Amino acid sequence: MPLFFFGTLMDPDVLGLVIGRPVAGAALESARLEGFRRLRVEGASYPMLVADPEGVVEGRLWREASAADRRRLDTYEGESYERVPVEVETASGERLLAEAYLVRPGRLRPSAEPWDLAAWQARFKRHYLAQGEALVGAELP
Repeated sequence: MPLFFFGTLMDPDVLGLVIGRPVAGAALESARLEGFRRLRVEGASYPMLVADPEGVVEGRLWREASAADRRRLDTYEGESYERVPVEVETASGERLLAEAYLVRPGRLRPSAEPWDLAAWQARFKRHYLAQGEALVGAELP
């Protein structure tokens, strides 16, 4: 099943760092998820999704994840997030089931601030990538 990314993993450099191999930007296709909005996690630079019947979240769909990639992503996302099936729509209008990492109930709190990938990249990406494995965690399988 494809994976739907709505946060830092939409960036091919970040995804490649997490899974331990390069990912071409073309491998991440535009998709959208209805029924949610994206907010910054309180006290953090990354986002979470919050249910919103009127909301739509633009993200990226990745169809090429291996079992090893999923294990590394699960470890990276940690105990606060879980992979959950969601229905997304691609730019071409295809509707399909994908998995997204949603916050487990009661684990994290959203701020009131919407989260934007370009703003995150401008402010945090360089530092994030410079930290490399220390931020991702050397314990990734």
